[in-house]
Amino acid sequence: MHFVDTEDENKAGLREHQATEEKFFEQFAAIEESLALLQVHIRDMSENVKRFSSLAMHIRRSVCPAAPAQDQR
Repeated sequence: MHFVDTEDENKAGLREHQATEEKFFEQFAAIEESLALLQVHIRDMSENVKRFSSLAMHIRRSVCPAAPAQDQR
């Protein structure tokens, strides 16, 4: 008669599950860190767009001044 040691199989399965769960949380933390960095970059890009827009409008007005009636729009 052959007996199967189910306790060893259960322990191996539990260790595998814990390793998988640990890897999942590590990956999730990495995603959260990346998202935070992405938010900083987006905020910076938004500020740059505002500055560039203002500068572009200033340059356009100094190169091609509009008629007084058009400035009031």
